[in-house]
Amino acid sequence: MKFAIGSEQIEWSPKRLVIAGYTGKDQETVRKHIEELKEIGVPAPRQVPMLYDLAPELLSSAGQIRVVGNDSSGEAEVVLLDIDGTWYVGLGSDHTDRVLEANSVQKSKQVCAKAVSEELWPLDSFKDRWDEIEMRSWVVKDGETRLYQSGKLSAFLEPDRLLDIVKERGYFSPGICLYCGTLPLETEIVYGGTFKAELSDPGTGRKITLAYGTEPLKDAEVD
Repeated sequence: MKFAIGSEQIEWSPKRLVIAGYTGKDQETVRKHIEELKEIGVPAPRQVPMLYDLAPELLSSAGQIRVVGNDSSGEAEVVLLDIDGTWYVGLGSDHTDRVLEANSVQKSKQVCAKAVSEELWPLDSFKDRWDEIEMRSWVVKDGETRLYQSGKLSAFLEPDRLLDIVKERGYFSPGICLYCGTLPLETEIVYGGTFKAELSDPGTGRKITLAYGTEPLKDAEVD
């Protein structure tokens, strides 16, 4: 994969992909997200946070991802990447099959590509201002743009704490790509359309953006 860090272009192949869920500091917010998922049949997690080990080949910076049917949706997430021993931050979307999620959360994540931004920031460049960084997402569908998520990284566990949990549970490997959790939705789940997200640093004015569309695969059950 190719990434931009400032004016520098780098190539990197992830060795492991882990999705962390229910990573909010505020347990009320965590419970709200759990309730959102229970409404579509997703059982409560066994532990908080939950970690899902996925194939790193799922990572994609393409502007379009292919999905089965029209039952999947995106979620904006901060992404931590260990590139040659240095930590970088990108913006991703944990695109998930919501029907399959009721059967197996890990399977529902494994069947969808995981979008990630081409631009990265060194974690050390804003680590002391982590809580101030803002994250938002929108869904564009039927000509309408809807605010989908909005909040700050103060809502989540700090990177060091989350990485400690990943290591304690045996999920860490050099070259890991770690999705760090998502914000509650501002509306009901929206399937399909174009998913857009933005990570912004008020202290510097810089932003990372992400946008991709979804294309349903041809249904093998329909002639």
